[in-house]
Amino acid sequence: MLLTGLLAVLFTTEDASAQFGKLVEKARSGADKAKEIKSNANTTTSTVNKKMGQVNIYFSKTRFGEGTTGASSDFTEGDYIYGRIVFPKPLKEYVSDNTITFDVAHKEADDDDYNVNQVKIDVTKANQEANQLDFDVLADPKQATTLYADHLQAPSLIVMVMQYIQPGVKTEFNWKVEGLEGTFYLTTKNAQSFAAFVAPIQQKANSFAQNDDAMKADLPEEFDQPSHAFADPQLSKANILKYLPENIEVLKFVVGPGDDYKVMKNALGVILYKQTDRYIMVAYKDKKTGNCYYDNVIFERPYEGNGKYGSLKVRTNGERIDCSKIK
Repeated sequence: MLLTGLLAVLFTTEDASAQFGKLVEKARSGADKAKEIKSNANTTTSTVNKKMGQVNIYFSKTRFGEGTTGASSDFTEGDYIYGRIVFPKPLKEYVSDNTITFDVAHKEADDDDYNVNQVKIDVTKANQEANQLDFDVLADPKQATTLYADHLQAPSLIVMVMQYIQPGVKTEFNWKVEGLEGTFYLTTKNAQSFAAFVAPIQQKANSFAQNDDAMKADLPEEFDQPSHAFADPQLSKANILKYLPENIEVLKFVVGPGDDYKVMKNALGVILYKQTDRYIMVAYKDKKTGNCYYDNVIFERPYEGNGKYGSLKVRTNGERIDCSKIK
């Protein structure tokens, strides 16, 4: 299905500008990625009693106002979905490490067996004395507010589930938190249009996660150390900076002490390549997005035989960081 091929895009959370210079591995097919995501998503299968308990979790096509007026259980492709939990006790009684965890059971409406995944929401900024909590399921990106506390966000879970469902077939999503529960049903029109609808929703959820990670990140202590120079002229500061992406402002640049390279061999002692044996730390700002990053840049040279090595290749592991932390 086309939705399977697009799934990998929806699960991407790293900003493209943090990916410069990475050695590219052979891409796996979209179907293989989808299977891996499903197998790694902490999925369990169970038979759940079809009789609903007291409804405490409500869903709506628009944000809730007072009470639960406008609540609905039937949604079709193109509908935004918002949730509200009404607690019998204050929110804090259901929170662990500033996180509230949903068990989300899902299946085609006429089946008996459910698959169950967990969706976790960060409630650090919520009023934990309150008796209700609003959250996004498939929110209009302009109105989205929810920060998910795990990689399996509500939009990505729904995409993962619906890729295996035929268009027009009603799918049940039952949400539970410690005995509180609510259910909605979703029907899609076709794989391509559903993927196009969810893509900007997922991108917005990803941006919240990226911003939160950036706020929590700390600049590595190597940036506080004095900078050294490589003996190899091809590893001069000017040449290293040529390997960075365009349209950036370099904020900090530090090279550690030590030898220029170390030789890497396989288990039989055969030389494979040599790579830089010093850290090369670069902090920079993307002028287009305004986002800041830090990178540990590693250069490699493949061994060509007879004591000769090939041209430089670069590897990085770029990380977002709040710009105010780069001083």
